[in-house]
Amino acid sequence: MVETIPKDTSKKLDKHLRKFEECRKELGKMGFILTGSIVKRFMRCGKESCRCMSDPMFKHGPYYEWTRKVKGKTVSVRLTEEDANILAEWIKNKKRFYEIISKMERITLDALKEIRS
Repeated sequence: MVETIPKDTSKKLDKHLRKFEECRKELGKMGFILTGSIVKRFMRCGKESCRCMSDPMFKHGPYYEWTRKVKGKTVSVRLTEEDANILAEWIKNKKRFYEIISKMERITLDALKEIRS
């Protein structure tokens, strides 16, 4: 990457290259990434004799679900609380991934301004 940049231009880009490399290192530390969302639900079962039908404050749960789009259709998967916590971290990783990529692009644009000035 740096080898193709003329030496006088490379000096101008040093600070940008350092910032870019920091982002790359951060990406390298990242774990799994996943699309979707996790919801925690409390629901009524529908049985007439159940307390959840007569008491609006009583519902069954919590139930955890991971929801995402697959080929344009919404797909939900029931999870344990432990799995929900793991998947929530992976979803958070994906958001962080895109934040880092955006930052890398901003650094690149700043570098471009530097070499064009």
